Amino acid sequence: MKSCIDVIFQRRSIRNFKNDPVPDEILFQLIRAAQYAPSSWNRQPWRFIVIREREKLKTISGLLPYGKFLSRVPMAIAIVASERESDLWLVDGSIAAQNLMLAAENFDLGTCWIAECDKEEIKRILELPEEFHIITITPLGYPAVKPNAPKRKDLKEVLFLEKFGKGYL
Repeated sequence: MKSCIDVIFQRRSIRNFKNDPVPDEILFQLIRAAQYAPSSWNRQPWRFIVIREREKLKTISGLLPYGKFLSRVPMAIAIVASERESDLWLVDGSIAAQNLMLAAENFDLGTCWIAECDKEEIKRILELPEEFHIITITPLGYPAVKPNAPKRKDLKEVLFLEKFGKGYL
């Protein structure tokens, strides 16, 4: 098993997948990892919708400006959250999504954060109750290709001491 820090450093956005199915035993562990995310007052406003139907994936991919590749993935997971269960539903759901994505990396699975979409139409397709909102729809599967790490800003650009702009390094 990888260390937590290795998982964080090795996670990549994957857009090309093998057709191999993800076993339910692993899927359930990913969802459990997502459930262990912190949430405001422990309200856990998230839900997870597994999407495997090819036609549904194709339809949804047409509603994602930067997610057309979703039509070719073995499965996807919609992470949604309820505004009635938490006033911080967006934050809570995003943390759960990140947990799921990091857990996927631990099993050598790929994911990709896809946020921009026709949320109202996807809400209709997934038959979400009114109070639920889409956080992300991530593909899930075994990567066909794993890209190199993207360049990151230097610590001097992002790390400050005591106040914004005062260099720590």
